[in-house]
Parts: sequence; C-alpha cells; structure tokens
Amino acid sequence: MNGHTIDVSTTGLSFVVPAIRIGEHYFTGPDRKLLLKVDLPERPVEMQVSPVRYESLDENETEKGYVVGVFIVEMSEEDRAGFDLYVNKLQRHRII
Repeated sequence: MNGHTIDVSTTGLSFVVPAIRIGEHYFTGPDRKLLLKVDLPERPVEMQVSPVRYESLDENETEKGYVVGVFIVEMSEEDRAGFDLYVNKLQRHRII
C-alpha cells in the first residue's frame, strides 16, 4: 500500500494511507509489526514499525484516508544511519 509521510522523528513517524486494512486484516491492530519502506531523497530505507495510533481524516480535509502513527522497532545499521542523517538535516532546516 502506498502513502506519504507527514511527520518524522528518529523514533517514529506518521503517514497517510487510503485504508487501514489489507484484505480482511487491520494492519493497525495491537501487537502488529509492519515492514515500512520510506523513500528518502538519497535512497529508500526499510524499517520494522509498530502502529501506536490511527485516526480517520475528517471529511472536510482535502485528502481522504487515515493518519497512522508508528514507533520504529528495528532497522539495519545502514538504514538507521541514513534515516537519522535525513531527520537531523530536516531538523536543522526546521522543515519538520
């Protein structure tokens, strides 16, 4: 499923997706672990994340779907280094 990020930090992120189910399964359920691929400007990184909250976008929003907040559980050392560098660069430029 494709979506886009709206907030990132070194410990978690939030993103918008069109649905919170794949088939009959909610991916936002308790004790779920998701493999998330984030396309950074330099290269994509993969991480295992755990959903902590979600909410439906209001009908008056310009976008439909759900905002999902996740906690980063695990990343490879290489992906972690690239992701942290990206987040720190955003913080320095106050884009976040």
